[in-house]
Order: sequence, then C-alpha cells, then structure tokens
Amino acid sequence: MKDTKEYKVLPQSVPVPVLDLILGVLLEVMKADHGSIMLLDDTSQELTIRTARGIKDNIIRETRVRLGQGISGKVAAQGISLLLHGHDGVDERNIESRDCINPDIDTSFIIPIRFPSGGTGTINLNSLHPNHDITPDKEPLVRRIVQCFTDYLSQSDLPLPNHDTPSEMYMMNVFREYSTLRNLRTIFDYIFAFATDLLNIKKKGVFLLKNEDSGYFDLILGYGFDSRNYRDVYEELVPRIQTPKIKSAESLLILQRTEMFSNSSQYFHEDYSIIMPLLWQSSVIGQLFLFADSPPDLDDTKKNVFKVLCSTAGKIIHESSSEQKFQDVAATDNLTGMYNYGLWWKRLDEELNRHGRKHSESLALIVFDIDHLDRFNKEHGYYMGDQLLRVIADHVKACLRIYDLAGRIGGDEFGVALPDTNKEKALLVSHRILEAVSNIMTEMNITTSHPISLSGGISQFPADADNSQQLVEKAKTALVSAKIMGGNNVKTFEYIEE
Repeated sequence: MKDTKEYKVLPQSVPVPVLDLILGVLLEVMKADHGSIMLLDDTSQELTIRTARGIKDNIIRETRVRLGQGISGKVAAQGISLLLHGHDGVDERNIESRDCINPDIDTSFIIPIRFPSGGTGTINLNSLHPNHDITPDKEPLVRRIVQCFTDYLSQSDLPLPNHDTPSEMYMMNVFREYSTLRNLRTIFDYIFAFATDLLNIKKKGVFLLKNEDSGYFDLILGYGFDSRNYRDVYEELVPRIQTPKIKSAESLLILQRTEMFSNSSQYFHEDYSIIMPLLWQSSVIGQLFLFADSPPDLDDTKKNVFKVLCSTAGKIIHESSSEQKFQDVAATDNLTGMYNYGLWWKRLDEELNRHGRKHSESLALIVFDIDHLDRFNKEHGYYMGDQLLRVIADHVKACLRIYDLAGRIGGDEFGVALPDTNKEKALLVSHRILEAVSNIMTEMNITTSHPISLSGGISQFPADADNSQQLVEKAKTALVSAKIMGGNNVKTFEYIEE
C-alpha cells in the first residue's frame, strides 16, 4: 500500500532568521552557552536541528532524533519542559542516563514547542558552566516568547482574506539586495508581532534601517498604513527622528505625542510613540517605531526582554546585511537565494554518500523548469523575468523541509533533492509546488497571454542511478516527457521506462 501521508509545510517552512532571533534572545535571557531549536519532520518522524549556537555544522546537519527517543524526542512527545542539572533527575519522565549525550553540560533546559498545525519541536538551552540563569522561574517568560512565535506562524500561514494585509517593502533598490531583504523581512515581521503582543498595543508601526552609504534611515516596512502613503509617512517621520533625544537613544524609549509631534499629523494620531533602537556594537543600525493610544505596561522583566531583543536583532541584521549569516555569496545564487550550481552538486554528492553509508531510505530528485519563460520575457522584459524566478524560488523553498536541497542549476531550472524520500512522496511534494505557483501571476499583478507553470521530472536513488550525474540525467529525461505532455505536469522516470 502506498504511503500517501501529506507533507506538512508548517513547521518545516518556519523562517530560519526568526528561529535564529528566538534562540538568540533565549540564550541571552538565560545566559546560556549554547543551544538549538529542533523541529519534527512529519514524514520521517525525526527531530532535526533548524538553528543552533555553539554547535558544529556537521552535528547540525547529521543530528536526527526519533520522536520519543533521547531527551529532545521525549520532551517533544510528552509536551512537558525539563530542567536538568548534570544527570540529576534523569530518571524522571522516562529520561535515562544514556539520553544525556554530553557529560560536560552543567545545566539543560528543554522546552517543547507546539504548533497550531499539530507539529512539534523543542528548544534546547545548555550551559557548560554554573554561571547562568537557567532556572524554573524563567519558564513563564520563555513560554510567552514561544507562544508569540507560534501565534505569528499561525497568523502568517492563513490565506490573505483571513488576516490583516501584510507589510509591504518600501525600498527602491530591492533588486540588488533581494535575498538579504527577504530574510530581514521575516525578522522585522516577527519583532513587530512580538513587540506589539508583549506590550498589548495596536498593530501600527514602521521599521527604519540605516543606510550605510548616506548615514540616513530608510523606511523599509510599514504596518497599519496604506502602502501608497509610505512616502508621505516617511517624510513626516524623518524630521522627528533627527532630534537628539531619539538619535541618542540606546534602549526602549516612550514619548508622548507632544514630544514627538509638535503639531497635527495626518498619519500619526496616537498619544504615545514607542521607539526601539536596534543596536550593533553600540551603534544604532535600525529603529522600530510603534504607536499606541495608551502607555504600554512595562515592568523590569519586559524591559530586559526588549533590551535583549534589540541587541540580538541588531546583531542578526548586521550579519545578514553583510551577507555573513544568511547569504554566502560564494555558495548562493544571487538571484534566487538558493544554492548555486556548484554548491548544489556538492551537497547532492554528500547526501548520496550519506545514504549509501547508512543504507537508509531512498533519496528522490526533482528537476523543474518554467514553462514558456521565453514568451514571458518577450512580453514583460528580462527584469520581470528575473523577478519571476525569485518569486518561484520562494514558493519552491516554502514547500520543502529544512534539510531538503534546493538549487538553481540552470537558467530556469531548479534542482530539488529530498533525502529519505521515495518517488510517491516526491510526487506529492511536486504537486504541492505546482499548486503553489499556480496563482503567481495574480500575486505579481501581471497579465500574460500564457499562464506560468512548471514542469518536473523525478528520479530516485539508488533505484534509477547510483551517482549524482546519472540521477540528474534520469530526472531531466522525465522532465522532457512532462513537457511533451503539455507542461504543468510532473513525470517520474519509472513511468517512462514502462
């Protein structure tokens, strides 16, 4: 009987920058040495590391924990937090000494994550030294941070008619910095959602990011404003942010309306403004402005959380802008943000070697290309053609797991390798991707004489080939068959042989 279990997009498509931010904040709050966030892949029923601090890259790639096994697997299955001092209490909740794989850890705090979709995972915070704040009284705060995170994901996963209009970028040069800005946007959106939730204020605000060339702050995102008014909003706000009090602020600042606006304003009617400077090495590199009708309730705990949030976000934004964290130019396709040709082939070979050594389940490979892209380029120009490639790449990656390998391997060709996956499951993923791009012209607000769609071909290791080159060739053979059938289709190599 075929396994027709559906791939779950959530939580496997959780934005990694957001996970980085959450983990960074929790590590700072707990003064922990290192940690990780693990999420469950619904297909393999294994927890994989989605982001980590202080853990070697090879461990991050290879660690997979079965649900119900090991400390993380048992915490995820039971849904109850666990605080361990060395091996003390390991006999509780069916935790065994052998589950503690690192004897050097002084204290560990493992917190389960529960997603609205039914997915699960854990946040793992560890300290090798006794000088930390990993204590039970911090659990409510951790829970609040995680709850805001899952609420954010639940909201962002809804169809557009069911929630507020998402923020829109206001930056003229999106083309050159697209991949970086896309990653930054997930950070900005989560910070905004988290800050307004913790302060219990309305969803209205703007994000400003410092332009390294000019030294001025550019408006990047707006929330609660009509995007058509962004320029006017920006021009009204800029003179205010140049005041010494705001420019010198290095921590959360709350101003009454009269301190911010000396006269009437067309766009800012609220009585209070909350300014959150995002810092990197004591320099303000970004600012979040929030607007509220009443003063927010702030205690020392919340002030500390916002201080950590601003410094952690500033660090991540700096690294992302420098392309040191999210986008490695030498390894990433500048246009789509996917693996480039060389790195994709390298990672594919590594994955095939891993499968060969462990005699694990098959690896499936899908090669996609865009139907009628040449016609689209003739109608709308190559600039829009590049933009189309970007948007399609985003949709493809949103349908994949964290350890799936997606790369741009040709002009309009995408290669997707699915570890521990057979052809039947790969076909489900393929159709999910085809469906995801089916309304792409509506999203881009473009009218074209021919609908945009993808065609794909699937091959499987080791059934169809025992090396990467042959595996790709077999998938491309199946892709040709899908093209012959009229496009907007996916074929598997075994069907061709029949």
